[in-house]
Amino acid sequence: MKIHPQEPDRLQLASLPTPIVQAQRLADHWNIDRLVFKRDDLTGLECSGNKIRKLEYVVAAALESGADTLVTIGGVQSNHCRATAAVAARLGLHCRLLLRIDAAEPSTPVGNLLLDELLGADISYHSGEEFSSGRQHLIQGVMGVLRAAGKQPYFIDMGASIPLGSWGYIRCFRELADQLGADSPVDLYCATGSSGTQAGLMLGKALFGCDNWTVTGVPVCDDVEYFQREIRRLERATVSEFGLDVGEELTPINLLDGFKGPGYGVPYAEAIAALRSCARYAGLLLDPVYTSKAMAGMLANIRAGRARRESVPVFVHTGGAFGLMACSELFDTTATGK
Repeated sequence: MKIHPQEPDRLQLASLPTPIVQAQRLADHWNIDRLVFKRDDLTGLECSGNKIRKLEYVVAAALESGADTLVTIGGVQSNHCRATAAVAARLGLHCRLLLRIDAAEPSTPVGNLLLDELLGADISYHSGEEFSSGRQHLIQGVMGVLRAAGKQPYFIDMGASIPLGSWGYIRCFRELADQLGADSPVDLYCATGSSGTQAGLMLGKALFGCDNWTVTGVPVCDDVEYFQREIRRLERATVSEFGLDVGEELTPINLLDGFKGPGYGVPYAEAIAALRSCARYAGLLLDPVYTSKAMAGMLANIRAGRARRESVPVFVHTGGAFGLMACSELFDTTATGK
């Protein structure tokens, strides 16, 4: 059933709705009143995490166009690329992944990269320079080669963070409102990387009239000014493409600065401490790239007294456990984790 008259067609790929989980033992450990998780890490196994919600809409459009090959880009441990490869395998499509590397090609596949290979994706590695200055040329070249080979490729931009993909988290917001009560005071926190999750949640809040909710993103790369522009750009594009009656006064962009650490994909002490605590006191697995940084930001915001005391703090857990399996060197296995 459609959640909004303008909602586009959707291919049901995720296991929905994902549950709401109280983490009181973790809240007590951190000396805060309450902590709730939206378990979007449980959208599936091989398709786990937030990316599959976006792919439900994007892959529906790909199939409608007659595509037989999904093409996308991301880092070596990209959750989005792994989810795209899994969807392609499930549907009998070919998958072509363009992965960014900052050094030599990986000698041994681990984490998401191992799954990309197991799922049958065709993978090539490209430098950071190719991804920045030559990205469009790279993509067009791959698409051209595939067409010349008789394929019908469909390109999905990084993270599926495009207007069509934004509906994944508009729908997620509707799910949250049904689970927690649309009139309840709720503060949502999420990791912000390619911007699609936060933009979708913001639009959902506006579309479903949840005036007593807030949506706060924690950037895991770049600066706040960059994300102010990117989130607004994606929000405007989604409103325009689907004719949504949403003014920008209804979609304030809330961001917590100072939690990206040294840079994208580079963990730091506070984020790793949050990761360890979630595992030890709630049995929940975060990842070093996205969710641990977002949790560090959320915790700091609550502890500093900047959160509304009457509201329910909800962490939108967007997944990433497979990426965690590629980062064993970050952890001293003899440490107590306290």
